[in-house]
Amino acid sequence: MKKIILLVCITLLVSCGDKSGQPVDAKNTTGNNASQSGNKDSQKGKWGNKDDNTPEKNAINVEASQVYTGEAISIFNTTTILEADLESAVTSKASGIVLDINVEVGDKVSEGDVLAVLESDVQELQFKSAEANYQKSLNNYERAKALIGKGLANQEQVDNLKFETKALKTKLDEARLDLEFTKVQAPISGLITKRNIKKGNLIPQHSEVFEIVNFESIQAIVNIPESKWTQMRNGLEARINFAGIEEVVSGKILRIDPVVDSSTGTFRVTIEINNTDLEKLRPGLFGKTQIILDKHDNAVLVSKDAVIREDKDNYVYVINDDKTVSKVVIETGYEMDDSIEVLSDLEIGQKVVTTGKNNISEESLVEVVE
Repeated sequence: MKKIILLVCITLLVSCGDKSGQPVDAKNTTGNNASQSGNKDSQKGKWGNKDDNTPEKNAINVEASQVYTGEAISIFNTTTILEADLESAVTSKASGIVLDINVEVGDKVSEGDVLAVLESDVQELQFKSAEANYQKSLNNYERAKALIGKGLANQEQVDNLKFETKALKTKLDEARLDLEFTKVQAPISGLITKRNIKKGNLIPQHSEVFEIVNFESIQAIVNIPESKWTQMRNGLEARINFAGIEEVVSGKILRIDPVVDSSTGTFRVTIEINNTDLEKLRPGLFGKTQIILDKHDNAVLVSKDAVIREDKDNYVYVINDDKTVSKVVIETGYEMDDSIEVLSDLEIGQKVVTTGKNNISEESLVEVVE
């Protein structure tokens, strides 16, 4: 009997333990789930949701410029030294002491102006003597011609007087020239660039006393490699830059020497420059020259900074409306200092990346900064 009662008690205890364990386990499971959910929420609050990242936060900053139209030119770059088209060393045609100097270096003169005056006492006396002798012979000749009709003079006398008068006229002209030569005159118009005499100097005949340079027509002399021979022709436009002069000076090829210098492998080209501002250009100035071999008006151009060279291809990154970029291979034409002619695949107004190209690739998202 006691055994039966003990067995019943054990059965009841086991049954109660099973029923109470199930709820406890459920509670623990729920608690754990809630704890895990809370931890996830806590982590979301701390680090943020990856889905919250916006396109702007991932954009790469770049600089850009627009595709535009302009002048595309094929150029040959070289250097030049300016020379005056007209210059003259003024020499004295007479010897003598310098009495007066009428000009200084930098003065503008016209052809025929008297630059200096030499002592002329001897020349004046010789001129007056020659003039008197000629006038006397001329009077005798005229009188003899009148007398020949009256039979008071013969033809031989008249012919002799005629010959004598002509000879004396020649001497008079020579004396007049000698007197004029005591005045040193400008052979051309221009500026005085040298003065080699002083007042009181005794100068010999044919000595160089002044130098005059005409600046109204300046020539630029360039030496071109023989490989460019077939590309050069008269009339080609040239543009020259000089240090200290803001404006680009323009000119045209005037002459092309027909012979190549065998020692240098170059030939000489003369560029004519019309210069009306005498204060800017001077012979001897060194300049950087561009000879325009060919020119395309209204060409499609991009900034040189936008073009990427890779193997044999040239390409640019075009910015799309959605701020992504597309890699576009382009065919290029003439290349200038700051721009490149584009012959295909770009339209006017499109934006291309100029700075930041190395940080992007196809379909990269970009933000253009000014």
